[in-house]
Amino acid sequence: MIFASMLHFRRSALTQRMTINTKKSASRYGLIVILLLALFISAIFFYTRNNRIHLLSENVNQLNSIESDYSQLDTCVLLLYRADNNCRLFEATGNNAYMKLFSSEIGRVSKILDTLQFRESTTTYSKNVKGLVSQKKAKMQVYLKLKQLTDSLFLINANIDTLKQRTFTKGMEITQGRFKTMVVIDTIKPKVDVKEKGLFGRIADAFSRKKGKVDTNAVLVKKEITLDTSLSSKNYNKMQIKNINTYFRNLYAANKILKDNEIGILRINSRIINEIVFLLQNFKTSELAFASQTKKSIQYDLDNTFKSIDKIYFVIFGLLFVLVAIILFNLWKIYRNESQLIDYGHRISQYAQSKSRFLANMSHEIRTPLNSVIGFSEQLSQENLSSQQKEQVEAIKTSSELLLDLVNDILDFSKYEVGKINFDKVAFAPADAINEVLNSIAIQASRKGIKLEKEISFNEGLTIIGDSLRLKQLIMNLLSNAIKFTDKGSVTLKADVIAVSKKIGTLKIQVIDTGVGIEDKDAAVIFDEFSQVNYSTTKNTQKGTGLGLAICKRIVELQKGKIGLTSVVGKGSNFTFEIPYELCDDVASKQKSLAITNVGHLAGKRILLVDDNKMNVLLAQTVIKKYNVITDTAYDGSEAFQLFTKNNYDLILTDVQMPIMGGVELTRMIRADKDTIKSKVPVLGVTANVLEEDRDRYLAAGMNDLVLKPYSEKELIAKIVSYIIA
Repeated sequence: MIFASMLHFRRSALTQRMTINTKKSASRYGLIVILLLALFISAIFFYTRNNRIHLLSENVNQLNSIESDYSQLDTCVLLLYRADNNCRLFEATGNNAYMKLFSSEIGRVSKILDTLQFRESTTTYSKNVKGLVSQKKAKMQVYLKLKQLTDSLFLINANIDTLKQRTFTKGMEITQGRFKTMVVIDTIKPKVDVKEKGLFGRIADAFSRKKGKVDTNAVLVKKEITLDTSLSSKNYNKMQIKNINTYFRNLYAANKILKDNEIGILRINSRIINEIVFLLQNFKTSELAFASQTKKSIQYDLDNTFKSIDKIYFVIFGLLFVLVAIILFNLWKIYRNESQLIDYGHRISQYAQSKSRFLANMSHEIRTPLNSVIGFSEQLSQENLSSQQKEQVEAIKTSSELLLDLVNDILDFSKYEVGKINFDKVAFAPADAINEVLNSIAIQASRKGIKLEKEISFNEGLTIIGDSLRLKQLIMNLLSNAIKFTDKGSVTLKADVIAVSKKIGTLKIQVIDTGVGIEDKDAAVIFDEFSQVNYSTTKNTQKGTGLGLAICKRIVELQKGKIGLTSVVGKGSNFTFEIPYELCDDVASKQKSLAITNVGHLAGKRILLVDDNKMNVLLAQTVIKKYNVITDTAYDGSEAFQLFTKNNYDLILTDVQMPIMGGVELTRMIRADKDTIKSKVPVLGVTANVLEEDRDRYLAAGMNDLVLKPYSEKELIAKIVSYIIA
């Protein structure tokens, strides 16, 4: 008990340190997650801030560019107006100074459009406008040339002196007589006095379209007049030329007047344009001044804003630096803690292995003498002894069994703790296992005067596949615990199999007692290792390691089952567990049960016993000779192999750990023998080592099966019969 407590204390200390480190690591992981989240949010903030600032700068620059473009477009419009006005002045006056101004202003417009085209390279508006300006300039030049030619014609024609005497060939003057008779008819009407009407009367007559009555009594007078129309051709030509000259002079004079008026209008237009330009320039200057002031104010505000943001940026950058430092520090701490956890894990693993090895060695050292004590006490109990001798032998047997139970509990818990446990998959009848446990524990119940009852609700011929030894261990622990804490009344075992499917059934076992019961606070920890409940109402001091129920819980959970407890203080407790098993045919179980009934076939068989402990050899001989079996003995593996080569044996029963040559080496030499028939002889290993990996190693060496020390007569004979008869 002291040894178990020391193991528990050391393991609890290591577990506590690992738990503390795990909690610290978990909190540090949480802190790192928060810091990384803050770092991520800060990165998003900086990225958004830079994008916003860049976008804001682009917008300000674009506004300035648009404002400049608008100003340039205004200048283009004014220049086009001026160019058009200068073109008209040149048209009217013919002064080349206006033409130079026109060309200069068109050139300035082209340069401005080139600048706009360079800025807006992705658009075609400025290209189209520039083309139109070029076309306007070319067509205006063509128009001005044509206008100059037309004016020249007018001027040349005006300078022709049609009155100047020129030398002509004097021709014959021809006079042609022409007489024309004209008839003139006159109508003579008498004068009628018409009364004058007022304004409204005339308006009324006009709308009514009434005509006043007029006296139509008129007198017609007819006259005939004869005229001489003969003219001289010379006089006629002079008259025609004079008329033409007069027409052109009048036309030139009218054109000159028109030009003078046009020049006046154009000059007035020029003054108006200049005045408008002056007003627009003043307005533009004031607007630019206001815009410049506004831009300066905006720029000032932006600069202040950016400075504030930069200050915040530096502060946040400092915080981020601190956060990064904290993250790195926590990562280092986590790395160190994980290294410590790994180191603790290695240490715990080494400790568990050392503990398992120590317990295995302790088991071997304790089980070996226990094997002799229990075996010989069993053989003595079968002799004709006095009642006093029987009591003494029974006391020896009971004490040795209690010591064996203590060792088994510690070893089993150690195996369950490290997970080094395998469950057999063999067919067995659960009813037989239950009855076997009840029969073996009935003596304890009868000693305390407790009634032991059973209620099996399923067919007792039912066979399942699983580990029957672990099931027996479960039931034995629960029944022993119930009998221990029950002073009067009964202990009842209820068993039932609930079909889950066609191949799976759940075995449900209930152990109900009428004992002292368990309080709720103790029920919460009753399945913990080394846990014992102190009862103030009972006088008996509890004995044991406090591992029984903890082992039960591990056995159930490792088989995917569940275990529970309901209890009422003063009325009793109800322990219940459920384990799923695979259902099967009951033939295999029956075949297994036939092994112990064929002991009569052992007579005359020859067995080689190998063990370095003479007490163990004597015990085995005592048990086997009862069945008329011939035995040979050897005290090490080398001696046993010499006997093997000389004789033929039906079975070899050998200890595993021996000096000179152990049982494993002996088995390998037997399996490697040249005689193939002798090399197949069954070999049973006898060992006190309960570690699963060691058992596997022994079987891998060629042993057919193992007999665990201490063994009973029944167990040993069952193993021997199963291999010799087969």
